[in-house]
Amino acid sequence: MIWHIAKKEIYHNLMTLRFVLMIILLPVLMVANALIYGFGDGGYRKEVDVYNRAMERRLSRVKDDAKENLGRLAMRGPGEIHRLPSRFKFCADGADALIPNSIPIAERSGAARGGAVGEAYNWREVWTLEYLPSNHGSDATTRIKIDWVFIGIFMSFFVILFTFDAIAGERAQGTLSLMMSNQISRGQVLLAKYLGAFFTLMLPLVIGILMNLLIIYLSGSIAFNSEDCLRILGMIGLFALHISIFIFLGLFFSSRVSNAITGLVWLLLTWVCLALIFPSLIGLFVGTLDPIPSIEIVSSRKRAQLANIEDEFRPMELLEVTKLSEAPSPDNPSATRRWATYFTRRYETKTHIADEHVDQQLRQVKLARELTQISPIVCFQYAMEGLANTGIVSYMDFVKQVRRYRQTFIDFIKTEDRDDPESLHIYPVREGLSQKPVDPNAVPRFEERPSYQSVILPVGLLILFNILFFTAAQLSFLKCDLK
Repeated sequence: MIWHIAKKEIYHNLMTLRFVLMIILLPVLMVANALIYGFGDGGYRKEVDVYNRAMERRLSRVKDDAKENLGRLAMRGPGEIHRLPSRFKFCADGADALIPNSIPIAERSGAARGGAVGEAYNWREVWTLEYLPSNHGSDATTRIKIDWVFIGIFMSFFVILFTFDAIAGERAQGTLSLMMSNQISRGQVLLAKYLGAFFTLMLPLVIGILMNLLIIYLSGSIAFNSEDCLRILGMIGLFALHISIFIFLGLFFSSRVSNAITGLVWLLLTWVCLALIFPSLIGLFVGTLDPIPSIEIVSSRKRAQLANIEDEFRPMELLEVTKLSEAPSPDNPSATRRWATYFTRRYETKTHIADEHVDQQLRQVKLARELTQISPIVCFQYAMEGLANTGIVSYMDFVKQVRRYRQTFIDFIKTEDRDDPESLHIYPVREGLSQKPVDPNAVPRFEERPSYQSVILPVGLLILFNILFFTAAQLSFLKCDLK
């Protein structure tokens, strides 16, 4: 009996104008998405080419430094570190155009007078990570990205059109009481109507996804592997959870009102709140709750602290004897240690200020994301970005991995230096480290590993929303009047 009613619902939906509109618009959007990301000038292939060229430059620089000596490699560092382009940007763009795609290496060099003998010492300060600001002024902010997330939000709107009259419409026509006169429970009727709407909506979605993937595959821009297929299946599962939530929501309102138009109005208001109002208001609230210092303020604080260090080590420009009067050399360990202290103080100050500022920004973003997940639409978006490895969470994970790599690189330098008995083993001064070349292949390389931990919470919330809205729809339908 359940399947009989579900088939009746499917047949009824297939004959409506709203299904005709969806079966046309949804594949059109999927094809447009495939053409933009598969054949567009700024697509995945271009990003990969840029990434590969940057990797070649970085590896070439590391190779040249390693062949010269360990000290030079230690001071110049591993070079600018780029994020790996995501193959699934067409699924969830994640506003990646506004997020930095690399972490540069900051270097500083200069010359100092060498005291009694008056020799010039050309020094180089040890490298530090330098975080780029977000590109809020990009033109990408004015363009709507037709990715799978946008299509999913578009589908949640169509779900409303398919469910607002599912119960209220039949009750007004008198067919609901006739249906319930048979030996079937209200729970079975509700389940049948859910299945009818669900399969009606999933059919054009699956067709559109297959067309989308076929065009992208034929474009040759992305080569999918077995892991990618699992991620695509996971995204289809997210679509199913997302659609299911709004079907239950539609059935809930349809069973609560006596007029189908009233149910449509309530559903539209709820959709606008979940899709637009709640996320915007919560994001604004978090921004005012914990304001982040501007880049100008952070830069000013950094300059002040670095100036204090300069005053401590070089109190007067014309003073003949200062803590850094003598140039470091393998024959002068005491002067080398003083320069090491100077470089270390500057490195720790710059690293602490830069890391703290970025961490404060990321903490604010994390808090805003956690609060905005009261909306199932936002949960769907974040889960899609997590599987696609795009968006701000992907950048947060990238920052953590780069910091771990920073320590790995420093540990490698110190380990290699300990193996040279002729070295002073004083880090981070070029003259205090080994002056022997290093095998370039032994230098640790940065390998970004996608993490899917950020998917767990939004998926769990999507499941929870399904349970809550199903329970609400069930209780509402059990109490509603059939006439």
